Amino acid sequence: MCKCPHKKRKNNLRLKGFDYSQSNYIYFVTICTINALTPFTNPEVAHGILDSLNYLREREKISVYCYCLMPDHLHLLISLPESSVSLSEVLKRFKSFTTKRYREITTKKRLWQRSFYDHIVRREENLSQICEYILANPVRKGLVDDPVKYQYSGLLDPLSV
Repeated sequence: MCKCPHKKRKNNLRLKGFDYSQSNYIYFVTICTINALTPFTNPEVAHGILDSLNYLREREKISVYCYCLMPDHLHLLISLPESSVSLSEVLKRFKSFTTKRYREITTKKRLWQRSFYDHIVRREENLSQICEYILANPVRKGLVDDPVKYQYSGLLDPLSV
């Protein structure tokens, strides 16, 4: 079950006054499904989400350093290109695109929760450690005993930022 931190927060999820379209920041993002659905246990749905993630990388020119698609949520470590739209707009497009693909595979209409949780990575934080944390999620949840064995996670773009 997705335990997204934003479920508990009633106030604004975004930092007031922060420009979420800046390309010099890296974001650790979590997007959860609605009503604790576990759609990503269906391999066709999971592969559709990952295909859409690659499409998003190409279309929006975002960098996806690592990702982990769990049964009911998605973790991403990403950065935006220069002169990009905001993080919210990029994720809105991704969620819209993946929901359309989801509807083609299933009869359900909704997939994602309305918002998302983000953490703006600070300069002193180690990107490799954040990726290790993200990639270890399936081990912590008992889905695999080794992160390498989990087929719905990986490193996509170099961490040389």
